[in-house]
Amino acid sequence: LLAYAKIVLFSDIVASDVPDDPHFDRDLMGYFPERMAKKFAGEIRAHRLRREIIARVVANDLVNRGGPSFVNRLQEATGRTAGAVVRTFALVRDGFALPWLYKEIDALDNQIDGQTQLDLYQAVSRLIFMTSGWYLKNDLSSAPLGQRIADLQEARKSLEPKLISLLPAFSRERIEARRHDLFEGGAPDKLAEKLALAEVSDLIPDIALTARTANADIVSAARAFFAVSDAFRIPRVEEAARSIMPPDYYDQLALSRATDTIGAARRGIAVAALTAHGQAVDPVAAWLE
Repeated sequence: LLAYAKIVLFSDIVASDVPDDPHFDRDLMGYFPERMAKKFAGEIRAHRLRREIIARVVANDLVNRGGPSFVNRLQEATGRTAGAVVRTFALVRDGFALPWLYKEIDALDNQIDGQTQLDLYQAVSRLIFMTSGWYLKNDLSSAPLGQRIADLQEARKSLEPKLISLLPAFSRERIEARRHDLFEGGAPDKLAEKLALAEVSDLIPDIALTARTANADIVSAARAFFAVSDAFRIPRVEEAARSIMPPDYYDQLALSRATDTIGAARRGIAVAALTAHGQAVDPVAAWLE
C-alpha cells in the first residue's frame, strides 16, 4: 500500500509544477551525498531528471510521514489538488522544523517503550494533518512557498515561548499533563514539551491569520483568540469532538465541518473584538459587554 501510494503521488507531482518551486531544491540536494551536493550543485540543479528526483524524494517523505491516505483524505476534505497538498505538507514540515523532531524521536530507538515512541510519532503526524488541513481550507495565499514558511517560522518564534502562559486554564492543564506523561514515558524533557505543545501548535497559523486580519500584533491576537476560546469553552468542545469515532465517511465529514465552523467563528469574534476594542485591556471582555 505504501509503495502504491508513493508511485501514484510521484506521478501526480511530476505532472504538476511542484518540482519547479525553488524551495524544493533542498529536497533535490538532500538526495545526494553532502560532499557531492556541495561540489556539483550547479550540475545537480541542471540535471535532466531534476524534476523526477524531487518528486521521488518528496513523495517518499510525505507518505512515510503522513501515511498512504494523507493526500486523498485532504483532497476529499478540501477539494484541493494533489500539488496543493504536497506544497502544504512542505510548508508544515519546514515551517515547524519537523525533521528535527523526527530525528530526536528516532534517536530514542531501544531507549524507551515502543508504544511510547509510537505515541510520539503520532503526535507529529496529527500536527502535520491538522495544520495542513487548516492551510488548505483557510489560506489561499499566492506568496512563494519559501515566504510562507518564513512567515510560519516567525509566528512560531513569537508565540511558542509564551504559548503555555497564554492558554486557557483547561488547555494549559491538559498540555502540562501530557508533557508529564511523555517525560515519565522516557522522552527527554525538551522533546516532551515540544510534543505536548504540538497539540495546540496547529492553532498558530490561525492566530497569525487573526493578527493579519485585525491588523494586530500576534501576541495580542493570541490573547484575544484564547480569550474567545475560554469564554465559549471551545477547548472542551474540541476535546469532545476528538473523542468521537465517526462510523463512516459522511459522519466524519459532518464532524470536520462542524469543528471548522467553530474555528471560523472563534477567529471572527477575535477579529471583531480586536478591531472594535483593540486599545482595551481585554478586547474580548469589552466586546462581550
